[in-house]
Amino acid sequence: MASGMTIPDAIRHLFGINVASSSSHIKDKANSMVRNGLIKVIKETKPQRSPTYLDIGQQTVLFNALLLNAIFSDPKDVKKIFEDKAFRQRAAVISKQLFGQSNSLVGVALCNPSAKAFVSSLESDVDLFTTKLPNPFQVLPQLALGKNLNLLSALLSQAALMDPVDNLLLAYINGDLNKAMLIAEQLPSDNKEVALLVQHIQKQQQEALEFNDLLDIFQKI
Repeated sequence: MASGMTIPDAIRHLFGINVASSSSHIKDKANSMVRNGLIKVIKETKPQRSPTYLDIGQQTVLFNALLLNAIFSDPKDVKKIFEDKAFRQRAAVISKQLFGQSNSLVGVALCNPSAKAFVSSLESDVDLFTTKLPNPFQVLPQLALGKNLNLLSALLSQAALMDPVDNLLLAYINGDLNKAMLIAEQLPSDNKEVALLVQHIQKQQQEALEFNDLLDIFQKI
């Protein structure tokens, strides 16, 4: 049984955003998470049109997914935060580093108490499928920044010349693991949160190397 609410209807209800007039990009992001199986929908077959509705209970999933997508632009990463506890903890570390004590990030106003509560909820075992995360944004960054820029990239690009940790995060989200490791080697090892991020980057770099070795083996067969 469907909820009777389409994705645009739900986005309007949850965030007060009319995707048709304000940002079709937000709807596109939601649809990408329908395609990867995170958000469940039901498609009804009717003459001349086949409306698609959110399944029962999926408004909370949509809400949390769009909040997380404001920071983590890849829908695969958003889905993994829901499903992989270790990956979720790394996402919490990145979010905590991102928000810090700021009241705004690259022009996106934050509700500071909610930003802290958002991070705390990510760090906890709260079920993201059934419990809404605190909303740290007064306006969704997807709406404020546009489709070609996500909050994490925008902030880190702005701050990268000032803070080596931001440089580390920026290299990581840009997929330059070698550069990220070079930066990590210059950072003090007594910061627990930075150490966790470095461990994650090291693991990803090792997995990438092992994958390349596997490709080399197949090419020689």
